[in-house]
Amino acid sequence: MATICQHHVIACLHGIRQRNLPQRPILERAGINPTRLNKPDQREHTDQVARLFKGVQETLDDEFMGFTENPCKVGLFATMSELVSRCSTLGELLEKAIDFYNLVSSDIPMALNVENGKAIFEFTMANPSHDPEHFMAEFWLVIWHRFPSWYIGEPIRLEETHFTFPVPDHKSELQIMFPSILRFNSPANRLIFDAHYLDKVLLRSDQELNQYLENAPADVMTIPGSETILEAQIERIISQRDPDRLVFSTIQELAEELGMSAQTLHRRLKESATSYQKIKDNLRRNLAITKLVHERLPVEQVSEAVGFSESRSFTRAFKHWTGLSPREYCKQNS
Repeated sequence: MATICQHHVIACLHGIRQRNLPQRPILERAGINPTRLNKPDQREHTDQVARLFKGVQETLDDEFMGFTENPCKVGLFATMSELVSRCSTLGELLEKAIDFYNLVSSDIPMALNVENGKAIFEFTMANPSHDPEHFMAEFWLVIWHRFPSWYIGEPIRLEETHFTFPVPDHKSELQIMFPSILRFNSPANRLIFDAHYLDKVLLRSDQELNQYLENAPADVMTIPGSETILEAQIERIISQRDPDRLVFSTIQELAEELGMSAQTLHRRLKESATSYQKIKDNLRRNLAITKLVHERLPVEQVSEAVGFSESRSFTRAFKHWTGLSPREYCKQNS
């Protein structure tokens, strides 16, 4: 599972801070230990950050998360999605979605143009002072790359991505988020891709859309086809061994399953800013939360299911992951 840098975790809370609302409960409900915000080199997994984004939106009742002059009520993205579900092609979807948002809000004016065989999806922030760290500009670009990619069942290959702001300190993150030529200080934020994608047929059913919206914004933050990424492959191998408990092999055994040496696996994980231990901890945390909150199993059973020999060690680890003990976490999420 992909990870997200601490910059975006901190930046997304701007609207909460501006309204002098407490950050800690939102972070803890997302499974993020608030003390980790003081460690800029730390990274959070997309499922945690998706819960955080959703928590901010629900707390503010604003899908724009406090980054615009006027709030965008929660539920508007779902309404737009249902509207475009009757479209036939990606081009039709984008045009209808743009018309919808331009009608209901003047805070993020959007447009779609085609020039020299290139599709150009673009927008500006009407009042950039509300988005000082450019979080919303980046997040809006993410949404309008990932959502259309999901609808046609394949990643849209970006050729260029433009930003209205100067080169930021987290440029390397943007290169991962938008694998393309990056241009800064542009007159508009843009996604530029081959116009043939506009003729792609929409593949998703109403049932799939409902599931997508239920998971949002988690699925918005992943690119269709990204399951081929090494980290996702490892998570899938481990998760499929036993649906009720985690069974971990040694890294040598895992490397053999993946058809590579242990040394190569170590290197490739390091290049992806992760490790086998981090992947195991993420799987443990996710399964623990599922069994504690949704299945309401006792701590002792959960501890065993996620691979701890004693519940005290599990409780310490869980508090490190989320900032709360298992019982505190259950109480807050009951």
